[in-house]
Amino acid sequence: MKLWFFCLLAAIAVAPRPAAAAPPLLTEITVNGSGTVWLAPDVAIVSAGVDSNSASAADALAENNRSYERIVASLARIGIARTDIALRQYGVTYNAPPPVLPANPSGERYGYTVSRSFSVRVRDIAKAGEVTDACIGAGATAINGVGFEIADAQPARERAIAAAVADARKNAELLARDSSLRIVRVKSVALNNATYFGEGTIARVTARSTAFDQGQVNVEASVTVVFLATP
Repeated sequence: MKLWFFCLLAAIAVAPRPAAAAPPLLTEITVNGSGTVWLAPDVAIVSAGVDSNSASAADALAENNRSYERIVASLARIGIARTDIALRQYGVTYNAPPPVLPANPSGERYGYTVSRSFSVRVRDIAKAGEVTDACIGAGATAINGVGFEIADAQPARERAIAAAVADARKNAELLARDSSLRIVRVKSVALNNATYFGEGTIARVTARSTAFDQGQVNVEASVTVVFLATP
């Protein structure tokens, strides 16, 4: 009896194990996805500039400084803090006059020109037109544009990214279905961009003031996702 039991154990020990099943064949499906969230803007950015010209560099600088301070003071009177005014560009150029000035001047300026451009962040969006008028009235020589933004874009950015990922999955599922495949998991995902854009603005100028019809701000995101699928 003991010998038979030993032989049985030996037979079990040397019995060949069944071959492991081959892992399922995985197919990569690479897709892009995009998402967009539309929002009403709550901040306006007015871009303006002031140029000063004189035969003397010191005079041109002084005049530009005076003009800028008048603009800042005018904006302060309508509730714009100085911290919401940001310098964008500042430069001094010299244009030498010719030996003999032309008989019919073309409007070209000679001597020193000081150029300063700045932006005004308007937290009360309804004041965008008033800010524009205040800049011009105080001596600004250019309004370079008016744009509209949102103060906190992060929640909308997150929503746009989620929509882009959902769009990528939808595209992958369509491809898998049409290829007789089934998605099992995500291999990799990459965020291509997530930014926002504003629609164009329309200015309405009356006899005494300027107003803007602001468009919506759209936050856009795009992703690239690699899915793995099996038959």
